[in-house]
Amino acid sequence: MTPEEQRATQETPHPTWWSNSQRAFLIQNRRGHYIHVSPEMFKQHLRSWGFAGRAAPDEHIAPADQVRLNVQTIRDVDYSGPLAGYNAGITTCNGHRALVTKPPKRIEAAQGEFPMIHGIMEDMFWVDDFDQRAHFFGWLKIAEKSVRDSSPMPGQAVVFAGPPNAGKNLVQDLITAILGGRVARPYQWIIGRTNFNASLFEAEHLMIADEVPFTDLASRRVFGSKIKDLTVNAIQTCHGKYANEIHLMPCWRLTISLNEESENLQMLPPLDTSLRDKIMLFKIKKAKMPLPCNSPQERKVFWDELKKELPAFIQFLQNWEIPQDLTDSRFGVAAYQHPDLVKVVEDMAPEKRLMELIEVTILPGGEFEGTLTELEARLIGDPTFGRQLSKLLKGANALQTYMRRLKKA
Repeated sequence: MTPEEQRATQETPHPTWWSNSQRAFLIQNRRGHYIHVSPEMFKQHLRSWGFAGRAAPDEHIAPADQVRLNVQTIRDVDYSGPLAGYNAGITTCNGHRALVTKPPKRIEAAQGEFPMIHGIMEDMFWVDDFDQRAHFFGWLKIAEKSVRDSSPMPGQAVVFAGPPNAGKNLVQDLITAILGGRVARPYQWIIGRTNFNASLFEAEHLMIADEVPFTDLASRRVFGSKIKDLTVNAIQTCHGKYANEIHLMPCWRLTISLNEESENLQMLPPLDTSLRDKIMLFKIKKAKMPLPCNSPQERKVFWDELKKELPAFIQFLQNWEIPQDLTDSRFGVAAYQHPDLVKVVEDMAPEKRLMELIEVTILPGGEFEGTLTELEARLIGDPTFGRQLSKLLKGANALQTYMRRLKKA
């Protein structure tokens, strides 16, 4: 609906709409935000605006009821609520008419210096004589542009792995502020513990941090599948309780922070070939904080000072050119994985576990020659490790897939 059509169909003093998904009317409050009101409450607003609640002798329907019908049939929307990356107002998203009720709080770029942010990121991302910031800046530059332009773009999932209190959550908080100030926690939905994800569409930054991780292989595989979907596909299914599913195009970025020990990295999905270009693995070193932050008050002062530097940092990102050798035709910037983290995750790969179990169950008896079916029977029939192997090889063609990966490796 064009702005002209919106003005032509507006019968009330303030913009009003009907939400098909929420079964409620939407009106603007005094702060300029759209709020959902019930049909009964909307009647009260119509009376306060001067619309008669009863029909005159020459009328078939009361004026207030006619306005309600017109709003429901002409000014209806398929989605209503905040939508990641979009300005408030009417927008068309994947063929659906959506009313975005609240915009992201974008920070305007400005000339200036950002010494504290520069120092923190230099400390954190310069690890083992290698500066990882070029990959991170490239990723963040494209993410900021996506939200600024309300244009969904592919973007890798980013993992920050390092020691406790290194500043990983602080970097995630800076990402939240740069991308619009809104964050959602998607982990339960990502690993399939809930089907409802409508709240995620209200935030640009999907953040996983300090979660109770699921380390079983099934959960890790679901995690990997969701990463592939979130990072590449612009169209996502929004599913709220008591509401029909609707397909929208949010401007999302996913980040994950965790400690670098292997038991924490176990929550990450196996790094198969199809996932390699869709995930960044940054090894983080503990940063020296430029201000004390040992109490809630000190942390607030520190955060307020960091926020003052964000306009200059955003200006830097917008003007920063991604090095030619790091560009990627799909994501804008190539994926990066720190080799130490790759080794830990690969050591937890199911094919690596299979190789270890073959070494203790089959090879002690000498070389084995036979079909995959015979090998699987020998493995699952092992009295000591058979149960482990049965779980590992659960799924169609699992053994064949793992053996091919081992051969390739």
